[in-house]
Amino acid sequence: MRVLAEAPFRLWMAVSGTLGATTGRQLRQRLHDQVEDGHREFFLDLQELRCADGLSEGEPRALFPKDPAARFHLIGAPDHIRESVTGDPRFTLYADPESAWCQWVKGT
Repeated sequence: MRVLAEAPFRLWMAVSGTLGATTGRQLRQRLHDQVEDGHREFFLDLQELRCADGLSEGEPRALFPKDPAARFHLIGAPDHIRESVTGDPRFTLYADPESAWCQWVKGT
């Protein structure tokens, strides 16, 4: 996980690798720590993230802090993650970084 851009209360991060039990805990902790530090809007580039076989249905959703003020912009999220957040207004899904970048720029 790498921070690519930071603005007041916002982060743009790239996450790559395989999402499994260990990496899931690390990602969850990092996102929760960032919320505790005052960040409220996250642009997460997940194009290079793969979900491990056997990942339970609720695991991807548990990655994200339940803080009602937090917003998550998921770029290229794997099917398993997209399906777990469908219908939650805190999440916006993007197919590519360009459309998400337009939203990032509007927020500055």
